[in-house]
Amino acid sequence: MDKTDDFRGVADDWQAALDGLARDHGVDSLLIMRSTPTHMVTAASAGPRQDTYHPGDAGPKGVNPGCHKLYCEQVVNEDRPLEVADARTDPEWAGNEDLVRFGLGTYLGYPLHDGAGQVLGTLCALHGEPFDFDAGAPSLRRALSELAERIDTSLAARAG
Repeated sequence: MDKTDDFRGVADDWQAALDGLARDHGVDSLLIMRSTPTHMVTAASAGPRQDTYHPGDAGPKGVNPGCHKLYCEQVVNEDRPLEVADARTDPEWAGNEDLVRFGLGTYLGYPLHDGAGQVLGTLCALHGEPFDFDAGAPSLRRALSELAERIDTSLAARAG
């Protein structure tokens, strides 16, 4: 089965949750991203900067000539969460497209999986300035982790 099918309807299923988290926590952008061999593709977008990433927009991964690796690409490759406190001061991330093109240098992302545990994409938050992911009750960190688990369950059911 084409893994693209796993993401059909994701925006419809999770848009309200993303909108609520973005509003409640004041983060610039919340995204569900689908991984392809060469790109990260936006499946759903929320927050004040949601027009930066439209569903279907594709960012080139570092495997493409002349492209810097993407935050989400690392999450997918390593199958673990990633936090970048401030890409502007981090040499590993200074050339990242999200920072260079959109000014979004703070990142927190979680991998999304199918029922077999294969990484399909990410759930992530991006912000223009350093952001306290632990503020609030529940914190955005906790809320994203829990939402990623719920999305994993949904993706597993789609593939089932």
